[in-house]
Amino acid sequence: PLVAGLGDALRAAGVPVFGPSAAAARLEGSKGFTKDLCRRADIPTAGYVRVASRAEADAALASTFGLPVVIKADGLAAGKGVTVAFSRDEAAAALDALFAEAGGEAVIEEFLDGEEASLFVLTDGTDLAVFGSAQDHKRVGDGDTGPNTGGMGAYSPARVLTPELERRAIDEIVRPTIDALRAEGTPFVGVLYAGLMLTAQGPKLIEYNARFGDPETQVLMLRYEGDLAALMLATATGRLGAVPAPVFADDAAVTVVVAARGYPGTPAAGGAIAGIEAAEAAGAVVFQAGTRDDGGTLVASGGRVLAVTARGPSVAAAQAAAYRGVEAIDYADGFHRRDIGWREIAREAGE
Repeated sequence: PLVAGLGDALRAAGVPVFGPSAAAARLEGSKGFTKDLCRRADIPTAGYVRVASRAEADAALASTFGLPVVIKADGLAAGKGVTVAFSRDEAAAALDALFAEAGGEAVIEEFLDGEEASLFVLTDGTDLAVFGSAQDHKRVGDGDTGPNTGGMGAYSPARVLTPELERRAIDEIVRPTIDALRAEGTPFVGVLYAGLMLTAQGPKLIEYNARFGDPETQVLMLRYEGDLAALMLATATGRLGAVPAPVFADDAAVTVVVAARGYPGTPAAGGAIAGIEAAEAAGAVVFQAGTRDDGGTLVASGGRVLAVTARGPSVAAAQAAAYRGVEAIDYADGFHRRDIGWREIAREAGE
């Protein structure tokens, strides 16, 4: 909706909007637009080539990139438009899918080695406020195996994004982005979700989203301790610099996505779901996504069905609480990853 101009229409009607204009929302709506902005503003990101045909893509693969290589749909793809190809055959299959319809565009990128983290920043177009960090788990299977999804779970905070790395990400990536868009006459208002790769050279931008993200929102909100509506209104009305910075609990939060069998392909629909009250009695918060009421029975109606979320003094403790909630739910068609937060839990164990 933001890419389609919802924010512009509401502003024209005099309604304050926490969200960017269509022009600024291209940060999420077009990978190529964002990469070109990074080039203009000298923002660290992966090397890339924009391609508008299969012939251009084949030429770029042959002349510019080794393996592995990253292939991205230029436009919105519900979190599933990215392929990390480890062979020429995988790259060819990804390009076949992208260019199956006329008018397709893609971005081909060098592969970045490192650990991913997500940084969330509110901005009124001039001032900014950091709104926490998280680490998503995109792959469908344990151990980060299988195809990409919209996200199978997350935890917050992402301590791998140290205070020094966060400062660099703000100074080298986020603030230059905000300043560049304002200078070009398309100020960004709302939340910037910066997907980062923490490389040996420092943080590099993978992508931007113009929203909080799912499942990252669940873990951020379980830790946020302020008045969200007041903060969003201040952002929407250009007063972000006049309100206190966001405050988060010291606790960690973990969310585990329960998805329908078949996801991220065609998900099984209509499966009955029970036990949500038991999960919440066990200390979890259950966010419903792909569900509907069918004559008094809760049933699945989408790929990602539930996000079972919990807090704890460590990621390990929060993970244990979230999985207690998952185990209390009766959903025969559902499946979930069993290792959400595994990187941070390993770091905690090492300490």
